[in-house]
Amino acid sequence: MLYLIGLGLNGDLTREGIAAAQRCSLYCEKYTSLLRRSLRDIEKAVQKPITLLSREDIEETETLLEEAMTSDVALLVVGDPLVATTHSEIIIEARKRNIVTRIIHNSSVYSAIGETGLQIYKFGKTATIPFPQEGFAPTSFYEIIEKNRSIGAHTLVLLDIQEDQKRYMNPSEAMKVLDHLGFTDDLLCVSRLGYEDQNIAYGNISTLLSLGEDCWGSPPHCLVIPSSLHFKEEEFLEAFAVEVSG
Repeated sequence: MLYLIGLGLNGDLTREGIAAAQRCSLYCEKYTSLLRRSLRDIEKAVQKPITLLSREDIEETETLLEEAMTSDVALLVVGDPLVATTHSEIIIEARKRNIVTRIIHNSSVYSAIGETGLQIYKFGKTATIPFPQEGFAPTSFYEIIEKNRSIGAHTLVLLDIQEDQKRYMNPSEAMKVLDHLGFTDDLLCVSRLGYEDQNIAYGNISTLLSLGEDCWGSPPHCLVIPSSLHFKEEEFLEAFAVEVSG
């Protein structure tokens, strides 16, 4: 049997997740999102060793699926297991082999982003800003933002993670990309959502850019580009408004 078990935003498994993990051989991937909690802490919670898998290990799932054909195996996933399409592919491949699968859900950025006060049902398609590289500077994410705004939808903007290089895009880097593309409006910078030290800042991009990179702290980060606001959303956002004096 193959389990996909969500670690939530901060590595806290549900009781159901812990019970299932204790019956399985455990693997974990953290390349699709950043896990700030140590793997050792999670091992203590489930009282079992955990093998960390690379992107290549996940994309080449044969070994994982072969083991699941004869024993209970669990893949631990940051956030909710089925947010990343890679994990849906694992389920598809498991079903082809008649492997029974079970999903144990947990919190993810897609639900927790409601802490901004923006109404979840008003979000459109998610966009991701990649690190610009020489000869590679895609702008398709900006087209998504513009399309969402044209229909009055907010945009959750995920920021690039290069786990193998321990490189995580911060809000300043992302906003510089947006600024270069001509974005001049208000947005939210959301840092460490779901952690005790989470931070949400709301303001015009020029104001938030003036704060500099050091103010944002450690990852993970994301942005939200709001569209038309309900008056209750406007009221909620007041608590996060940033103003630069002088």
